Amino acid sequence: MLLYTSPAVAATYQFNLSFLPEWLTWNDAAAAITLLRVETQEDGVLIDMNNLSIAAMRGYMMPGAQAANQQFVRIADGHIEGKNVTVTVTTAAAAAIAFFGGSDNIGTIPYTVKNAAILALNPTVFQDFAALFIPTLAAATDRVEIELADGHKQTFAVADLIALSSFYQEVQSICINNVQSYIKKVIVVAAAATPAYIFSYKLPSQELKQ
Repeated sequence: MLLYTSPAVAATYQFNLSFLPEWLTWNDAAAAITLLRVETQEDGVLIDMNNLSIAAMRGYMMPGAQAANQQFVRIADGHIEGKNVTVTVTTAAAAAIAFFGGSDNIGTIPYTVKNAAILALNPTVFQDFAALFIPTLAAATDRVEIELADGHKQTFAVADLIALSSFYQEVQSICINNVQSYIKKVIVVAAAATPAYIFSYKLPSQELKQ
């Protein structure tokens, strides 16, 4: 359903919802979005994305082809009622963008997207994530060491990760998919500074730890 149509301006604007939808989608052919932030009064900032993370994650777990410039962001595992939601958007050029959202079931778990930085030649550890996206890893020099829950360890080249991504999405990407929670730890070693984008679940147990 249509949630909001933005003004035709190159600016930052906000719209509010009283629920979290399972997904948010829009077509930004007229103007790329450089910031998407979804936060709730109850949970704080859940989704914090720039144009690079939006592009890196747009095809995640999508079995079919997407229309050109169609963006799709997962927000929760279903419709979550009773949330005071603020969506903040920055567009790069003046254009009216229609934002749609929906759900195919009742949900309980919000999703999170956070940005991270991998320093050059500095092994960087990632744990407790659903998916990790590193779109600018260099095929010739960079590597990813994955330790699985059963203790098995494997070093993956960039080509490995791209090929494996075809198992669960049509558009291949440099993605480490842990949706089944079988990965214990990931160590990324990159020759140059590289951004990473972390997709996770906001579980009740995490709230108790804070």
